[in-house]
Amino acid sequence: MDKEQVNRCLKKKGYYRTKKISYKKLIIGMAVIIVVLIAALVVVLHSGTKNVLVGIGKITTAKVKEEDMRYSYYEDNGGSLLTPYRDNGAGTGRMAEVIVPYAECTDGATSDNRSNPLCSALTRGTVDRVVSVEGSADNPVYVLESGVKVNDEYLQIMENGFLLPENTLAVSTCGMSANGVKFTLDTQWAVPVQMRTEPQEYYVGYLERAYNVEEYTAEYLDIHFSRTIAFSGELDFSESDVIRSWEWIPEEDGGTLRLKLKKRGEFYGVSYSLDKNGRFEFVVKKNITTDSSPVVMLDPGHGGSDPGASSLGEEYESAVTLNIAEKVADCLAARGVKVLMTRREESDVSLDTRIAMIRKYSPTLFVSIHCDSSETPDLFGTHTFYYENFSQPLADSIHRQMAEVYGALYQADEAKAAESDRGIKFYPFAVTRTENCPSVLVECGYLSNEEDCDFLMSEAGRLQIAAAIADGIVEQLNIA
Repeated sequence: MDKEQVNRCLKKKGYYRTKKISYKKLIIGMAVIIVVLIAALVVVLHSGTKNVLVGIGKITTAKVKEEDMRYSYYEDNGGSLLTPYRDNGAGTGRMAEVIVPYAECTDGATSDNRSNPLCSALTRGTVDRVVSVEGSADNPVYVLESGVKVNDEYLQIMENGFLLPENTLAVSTCGMSANGVKFTLDTQWAVPVQMRTEPQEYYVGYLERAYNVEEYTAEYLDIHFSRTIAFSGELDFSESDVIRSWEWIPEEDGGTLRLKLKKRGEFYGVSYSLDKNGRFEFVVKKNITTDSSPVVMLDPGHGGSDPGASSLGEEYESAVTLNIAEKVADCLAARGVKVLMTRREESDVSLDTRIAMIRKYSPTLFVSIHCDSSETPDLFGTHTFYYENFSQPLADSIHRQMAEVYGALYQADEAKAAESDRGIKFYPFAVTRTENCPSVLVECGYLSNEEDCDFLMSEAGRLQIAAAIADGIVEQLNIA
């Protein structure tokens, strides 16, 4: 995208307003539209593998219903599922049910309770036997038979719940949906499910965290079902542009459904839940590089009563991030991309609500926009964070563009120009901890540093940052 295009799409915001016009202007306008459509068709025919979007994208605000997130799945759903609330002829024991939409968990075999991308969230209604309890009386952490640990706030505990037998799975449906390939599995009960893409090498990086990725290399998605001894039926992935084949792998502690990717490193998210009839429902996201109607969710950090970091300038972080996000949205919309915003004003939006928005709308990509701050005023530059291994390519695309912007800002000092590139890093920010789609958090510069802050307070600086983020997104979407 050249500078003229960037300035045009970011500075002119009147293209979606309704204006009173003459018939002559209307005819001229229609003629222009026809010419543009013909030109777009020509581009499509000559674009090779590029994904071409035609028209102006829509910018809307994402919304979720504010409600109590903690309740039992089995109050209104479940069909004929076996549950720990009814006698299953297997005895009794301490049982747990997940009573939130998705419960994060960690590795039960270690003392480390920090977020771990190798442990995926458990969906509402999942049940498991408690084998031990860690933590304090005020904040217990339950170790479950499936090998994961879950915080008390996510669970309903039954001290004398009914134990459950070994499980079996059967294919119910399989086909394409708007977001990708969707399949449902009949199950006897809601066994714990764990998902990860492999093979993948990690290295220890930022803050000594072990899950940094040099290159995303996965060749398959493994979906592990605890205590499941049989799988029947056939899955048809012939129409999927991500999955080429599947196999069922029996294991001592259950079984794994392995979905093999069509191409190494091309995976864009997965969601799963229990539907109202008690079936497991999975959606493997389609290839974003060929998606003709991508949806990007932009998340201006903080807002309302949470202003974020203070600055050396006149605005707090929340105002700066909102202004930059609006500019990114305008630029993407001008390229035909539909944009969802987690907020479009100085309003309170909790982290739980932002995560609920991701799960409700299941966007193609999610980008959270922030500004950094430090007690040390000499820290400066930009870095980008990811959590899931398949989010690393998006972080890399955006960060390369951002590093160019800051390299140019500090070009008079070669050492500072290099140092302003603070890299891409693994870190468990809440909004990045989702398997639904590639999700990253961009730190756009330090409000506590004089040079960075001056740049962030300027219209020119914000335009350049917005263009960089938009270009990184466009690169991932493979838009011509």
